[in-house]
Amino acid sequence: MHDPFPIPPPSLLVRTATPLAEYFSLYTLPIHIHELLFAAISYHCICAYISPLFSRRLFPTIYPHLPQRTRLNWDVHVVSLAQSVFVCAAALWVMYADEERKAMDWKERIWGYTGGGGMIQAFAAGYFLWDLQICLRYMSVFGVGLLMHAVAALVVFSLGF
Repeated sequence: MHDPFPIPPPSLLVRTATPLAEYFSLYTLPIHIHELLFAAISYHCICAYISPLFSRRLFPTIYPHLPQRTRLNWDVHVVSLAQSVFVCAAALWVMYADEERKAMDWKERIWGYTGGGGMIQAFAAGYFLWDLQICLRYMSVFGVGLLMHAVAALVVFSLGF
């Protein structure tokens, strides 16, 4: 399956990411770097704009009166929910629609590559890139434990590139 993301990777971004990707043996990262960054920016927009807007409208007597720290935690959980629903739905779609993946044996499914799987991986890694910057920005709220989780998850999800 070709990468189903509708926007091709910008050549400048590919050229910029390639040396770092090759150094760490992440050979497919450059062709998915735009999806990873798009995902991280999308998750930021959900946290900063969409969650507060909808939460105020859906829970007008609760959300606006929460302490700032609790609202931040709420918005982070909204992003987590959106990400998990999207990534799971996309993964199920790829499992169903990717003919190249269907032709693979179990070893190829573990170690192989398809564009659809790369896109899903990019969106998952984009979430943990966003999570890392949230943990760094709000260290006093989330602490060192969640920061280490974000670092470890980003590394683990990036290894598949």
